[in-house]
Amino acid sequence: MTDSVILWALPPSANSAVIRSFLKVTGIDFTEENAWGKTRTPEYIAKFPTNLAPSLEHGEACVTENGAILRYLCRAFPEKASSYYPEDMKTQAKIDMLLDFINTGICTYIPRGAYPSLGFPCGPGEVSSMEETKEHTAKSQAETAAGVDEILEKKYVEIFLKDTKYLLSDTPTIADFRFAPMLDFIKVVTTLPPKLVEYYDAMNELPGFTEACAAPKEFATPYWK
Repeated sequence: MTDSVILWALPPSANSAVIRSFLKVTGIDFTEENAWGKTRTPEYIAKFPTNLAPSLEHGEACVTENGAILRYLCRAFPEKASSYYPEDMKTQAKIDMLLDFINTGICTYIPRGAYPSLGFPCGPGEVSSMEETKEHTAKSQAETAAGVDEILEKKYVEIFLKDTKYLLSDTPTIADFRFAPMLDFIKVVTTLPPKLVEYYDAMNELPGFTEACAAPKEFATPYWK
């Protein structure tokens, strides 16, 4: 496929940096469009029903959700990206497990723990979203930080990075691109264990990764623990 790749992204978003970093590291040519103010328009929703960013256009293909985009890119550009999602079914299952766990685990804590500090709105029912409970936001963030600390230590340090440089792998996979850019926002919630600092430094050694994550890092740095 020779169609151009368009990344619809929100510049300060760590989630957007997930796809931007993968595109830059793999050397896949792309243009980036700012999705701010456009995700709820009929035109955007017609392409991307979830009305979220990041999203990706590649010819007639319109893909949203980070895991789906990453897998799509590996299949659409095998010469540049297939090594990050090898064809072996067992390896793919391991990577898919990590992708799903990132979404259902650490990423569920970030809005509650980081968004009040960053000035982002939280979802319905969150402590910081309701007038009756706003005064307890700081306590909610502290409890969230404790939960994040446990996940980082028990899962990432003691299991996923115990014997490997990257997540359950000696070479980076799409799971690392899904996880590592989120660390800039996780550092708003809590401090990183040394093992994860070492891991993030390794990801920054990949050409293009640091540049791709510059905007969310600059945005979040003043709020880091």
